[in-house]
Amino acid sequence: MNLNNTLDYYRSQSCSPQWRGFVRALAEEVAQALDEDDQARLMARIGRRFAQAHPLPRAATLQELQAHVDALWSSLDWGFAVFEEQPDQVVIRHVASPLAAVLGQTSLATGFLEGVYREWFRAAGMSARLDVSTGAAESPDVPSVSCVVSRSH
Repeated sequence: MNLNNTLDYYRSQSCSPQWRGFVRALAEEVAQALDEDDQARLMARIGRRFAQAHPLPRAATLQELQAHVDALWSSLDWGFAVFEEQPDQVVIRHVASPLAAVLGQTSLATGFLEGVYREWFRAAGMSARLDVSTGAAESPDVPSVSCVVSRSH
C-alpha cells in the first residue's frame, strides 16, 4: 500500500464533495480580504461560537474532558484529540480535522480549533491566567493542530 495514495484518499473523503468547493472558495475569499492574523482571529471567534453551541458535560479530570471532546468530535466525524499533560502546559493534538484536510495547515483551520479548545477549556474552569494558543503541527501529511494550554504572557 502506498502511503501517498492512502493520504490522498483520506483528504478526498474527509470533507463531503457537496461542501469541499464551498469551503475552499470561502477560504480563498477570506484569505484575500484578511491578513493571516485577522484570519486566525476570525476563525477563533467562529470556533468559540461552535464550542458554545456544543457544550461539553462537566469533567473532573483532564482525561474526562478529553473523553467528552472525543465523543463530540466522533459524533461529527471531525477526528479526535489527544491531550498530553506536561509540567508547565497541556498540549492538545487534534488529528484528522476535515477543515485541515481541505485547507491544509492554514490559519483558518488552526484558528477555528484554537477558538473551540479555548472556549471548552474556559468552560471547564481553566484559570483566567491561562490561555490556548496554536503551536506547530507535527506532520505536514496528516492534518493535526497542536494547541498549548499554558500561562498567557
